[in-house]
Amino acid sequence: MELRIGNSVLDIERGTLRRDGEIVPVRPKTFELLAFLVRNPGRVLSKDELFEAVWPNTIVSEDSLTQCIRDVRKCIGDETQSLVLTVPRRGYMLQAAETGLPQPPAAVAAEARRAAEPMVAILPFRVDPADAKARPLFDGAVEEITNALSYFKTIAVLARHSAFALAEHSAQDISATAGRLGADYVAEGSVESAEDGYSAHVMLTETASGCRVWAQTFSFRTSEIFAFQKAVAQRIAMALVANIESAAMRRAPPAPAANVEAYFHILRGMALLRSYGEGVNQEARQHFLKALERDPGSGLAHAYLALADVIIGGYAAAPRAVLDEARDRALHATALSPDEARCHRILAVTLLYRGRGEYVAAEKHFARALDLNPYDADTLAQTGFFQVLQGNSEAGLALLDQAVQLNPMHPAWYYFDRGEALLVLGRYREAAASFSCLPRKNVWHWARLAACHALDGDIDRARACVREGRQLDPALTVEDIVTDFHIRRAEDGEHLHSGLERAGWNDAGMDP
Repeated sequence: MELRIGNSVLDIERGTLRRDGEIVPVRPKTFELLAFLVRNPGRVLSKDELFEAVWPNTIVSEDSLTQCIRDVRKCIGDETQSLVLTVPRRGYMLQAAETGLPQPPAAVAAEARRAAEPMVAILPFRVDPADAKARPLFDGAVEEITNALSYFKTIAVLARHSAFALAEHSAQDISATAGRLGADYVAEGSVESAEDGYSAHVMLTETASGCRVWAQTFSFRTSEIFAFQKAVAQRIAMALVANIESAAMRRAPPAPAANVEAYFHILRGMALLRSYGEGVNQEARQHFLKALERDPGSGLAHAYLALADVIIGGYAAAPRAVLDEARDRALHATALSPDEARCHRILAVTLLYRGRGEYVAAEKHFARALDLNPYDADTLAQTGFFQVLQGNSEAGLALLDQAVQLNPMHPAWYYFDRGEALLVLGRYREAAASFSCLPRKNVWHWARLAACHALDGDIDRARACVREGRQLDPALTVEDIVTDFHIRRAEDGEHLHSGLERAGWNDAGMDP
């Protein structure tokens, strides 16, 4: 199989690299790294993922990876680093447009999207650190502006998680980094406190040229934050897309709450749910309850309260009564806010955890969420995971890859969902690399890693993962793990069962 990168051709089967028709000497590890980059064009690959793919079961320093990247660039003539890009604090990415590879479905869809719609990164506002309320208020404003822009369906928006991570690189050239992540435009702003509200200066810049496309100053009372969010989203849309239909412009996404105090509690709860730590989910739940005390009609608060209950209950392992109540609350949320995509997504996730009997209804609400907001990365990722469970692994992986493109600096759970898809597809080494990126591995994660390594032929690595997993739960059996693998096709469960048996999960001699 021959793969093209710029003016170089990589022959996977023969293990050769030719540049301008001439054979280029390549070290074995350099070849493995280049092959892995070429198989994953247009995707930011973390350092941990690269270590797992190229140096499995081996401890190497970061200098080894840096030197190997240098060798790759030298071998393919990438002195300008225009093919293999460094993404600060994240890893490396091979430019998909330059590889000459047959593009995977997600990449094809992304190219079509970029040809038709611009992508925008909405960065967090710069606020006065002395104003304790300004930071959560305007961080929430960024989230709602991002959400509102996606409702126009003519603009793709870099996911909030990645946009905020991008802002951490403020000492570097943000426009250049945003461009590498696929953002054509960057929106940023600064906020000053006024007597009874705020003055916010917002500007939109093209990443390629650095030219300012639009800028405006908004002055408003704190209670008018929702009107401010809507106005910014509409101004950005008008600045970028001249042919937006008037009906779409008039269509306002639903407000997250009727008053600012409820809104503060929703924002705080959402932030806690995204974080890790002892008691954070319970604390998030209390914020959603406080939001509902102030605004009982907030569909978003009802939806996130349902999600918090499912998470606290243990997802699919939650007691049936908890899942029933969460479903009813999420249904109530969609009735209160029928055009709020996040409510439909959370209802779909809740139905998913209730079991296969709810899959038809879950699919309906995943589809509704995507119809309402087709560029929400979390919805794409969770819909992709759902497709994997349904047995549509290729389609699911394509949606997951699209989610990663919109949210390249994504949260850790993307690694698990993508690993599941790769495991089902039989791409065991890539699946292991994805599962390995999870920062906090529970027994279920170690089990999947053990199966991936065993099915890939690395029994020593598989047994090491078994030992880690059994230390967490010595009583967990292969049958328990396969049952938790909620895959529709029986043969996929059989593959997992086979991998776990090869790894020795049920072997009494593996007890810690």
